Amino acid sequence: MKNIEIDDELYHYIASRTQSIGESASDILRRLLRLPSSPQPFALVQQNVIDELKEMAKPKEKKHLHHEPLVKSEVKRSSNEQLQKVLDSALFTEPAKGVVRFLTLLEALYKHNPDAFAKATEMVTGNSRTYFAKDEASLLKHGNSVKAKQIPSSPFWVVTNNNTNRKGLIVTNVMSEMGLPEKLIKRVQDLFV
Repeated sequence: MKNIEIDDELYHYIASRTQSIGESASDILRRLLRLPSSPQPFALVQQNVIDELKEMAKPKEKKHLHHEPLVKSEVKRSSNEQLQKVLDSALFTEPAKGVVRFLTLLEALYKHNPDAFAKATEMVTGNSRTYFAKDEASLLKHGNSVKAKQIPSSPFWVVTNNNTNRKGLIVTNVMSEMGLPEKLIKRVQDLFV
C-alpha cells in the first residue's frame, strides 16, 4: 500500500463522501471513480466501465404495479412528509446540540416505520461496537464511556459519544437501510457536517 499526501480540502471532500461506517479512503475513491472494489488491471477496469455504460443505455422495462393499492403509496408519501416536517422544525433550523438532533431524528425515523427501523439498526454497526440495542446494558458492554441514551418514544437505546460526523453517518445509514429517499438522506447528512 502506498501513502500519498493530499491537501485538507481534498481530505474533507473524500471524508464527506463516506457511505458506510469503517469505509476506507481507498474504498471511497474506488467508488467515486467507479473502479472495482479490488485492484484489477487497467484494461479490465476500462471494460467494466464500458459494460456499465451499456447496461445504463438499455431501455428500462416498465413495470405495471396494478396490484399495489394507491393507498400504500399515499401512506408512504405522508410518512415522508412527516419526516420533512421534523427537518423543517425549529430544532433543525436553529443551532442546537448535535446529540439532541441525533436523538430527535432517530425518534422520527422510529415513528415513521418501527419495523424498518428495527431491521436497519441491526445492519448499522461499527467495526467493533454496536450502536443500537433494546437495553442500556447491551451498549455498556462496549465501555462506560458510550453514553447510552434511550431514543424517545421507542424501545431502542443508542450510543451518543460519537463525534458529529459519525452521528450523521449513523443516522444516514439507518435512513438508507430503511429505503428513504436520497433527497432526505442528503438533507440530513448536511446537518451533521
